[in-house]
Amino acid sequence: MNVQIIGAGIGGLAFARALHRRGLNAQVYEAQPHLRSLGGGLLIPPNSARVLERLGIQAVLDTHGVPLRDMQILDHHGRLLYKRDQDAVAAQFGRGLYSVARTALHRALAASLPDGAVQVGHPLTRLEHHFDGVSAFFSTGREVQSDVLIAADGRDSRARQLLFPETHLAPTGQVAYRGMTRLDPFDDWRDSFVEFWGVGRRFTFFRMGDGVTYWHAPLHEGAAGGRALRKSEVLRAYRDFPLQVTELIAATDEAHLTHVSLADLSPMPAWWRGRVALLGDAAHATSPNLGQGAAQALEDADALADLLALEDDFKTAFRQYQAAREGAANTAVAESRQLGEIGQAGGPARWLRNVGLALSPDLARRRLEAFYEQRP
Repeated sequence: MNVQIIGAGIGGLAFARALHRRGLNAQVYEAQPHLRSLGGGLLIPPNSARVLERLGIQAVLDTHGVPLRDMQILDHHGRLLYKRDQDAVAAQFGRGLYSVARTALHRALAASLPDGAVQVGHPLTRLEHHFDGVSAFFSTGREVQSDVLIAADGRDSRARQLLFPETHLAPTGQVAYRGMTRLDPFDDWRDSFVEFWGVGRRFTFFRMGDGVTYWHAPLHEGAAGGRALRKSEVLRAYRDFPLQVTELIAATDEAHLTHVSLADLSPMPAWWRGRVALLGDAAHATSPNLGQGAAQALEDADALADLLALEDDFKTAFRQYQAAREGAANTAVAESRQLGEIGQAGGPARWLRNVGLALSPDLARRRLEAFYEQRP
């Protein structure tokens, strides 16, 4: 089977690697002129780690990852609301949480592919189905024909726009400011995943390696009247949070401060049309509140590669792929949106949230770890 892939992000590269491990080769076409990751940090939960093991690149966690000691959620005064020891998670699921730089995982996936497997500078412009194949046309003037085409081109997927023009991203009403700094967290949180919950604001941070800390700070969209906040304004927005938060922001070079409006996708009735199937955020874009975005893309890649290697009929493979993956992926999207709303709640909802976490931490644990046992 001749398989081509659109998008050289984590999902697209993982899918190419999964095919290669099963004796199938594929070419990957990336719109950007250079093969690069947008940077930032990733959480690698147990379900991600298992896929990386099957892909044969689990060493990236040992060489570039940080095994996290615990997960902590606190209110914006610093009072502990929830804590989960990761040794207990590892005892239950085989591994605890790891953190890793997105660039480290991206490079490991790219390095695992044969030379020339990725072609950069190929923005997709249109798709054309034939009786026995599909053609992808790029702005370079190039046409590529294949038996099946897999679109892993992210939340703003051009392939999805072409196949399903009726679908649109749904804004969450939040803008996430993100930064990296050489400042290590305080000793109590040095090897922790930490999230502070405040009214209309959250702040998350974790180390990605020696001397590199990543932080993520969602604010309501209207915080600056529609424009991006400067670093001084982000600092002001978190001035009543604990010292750890303001120190991490202050220690971040303004040139390394980025922002993105958060959005997700409502469940799509179909993840494929004709000979083209969607993978990862192209099929089920999620907000980053649950730490499952990359994990779900990795699971998509592993499942779809299995089915294309086993099934003679691509339509059967596509149907089984969506049936196997849509329940978990769509649940992750919904849970992530809801968790973001809970974490930034105000008024009585905030009080109920804090009391509920104190009285029933297992409810939070089951929600946060619902995907850890998942297998494609």
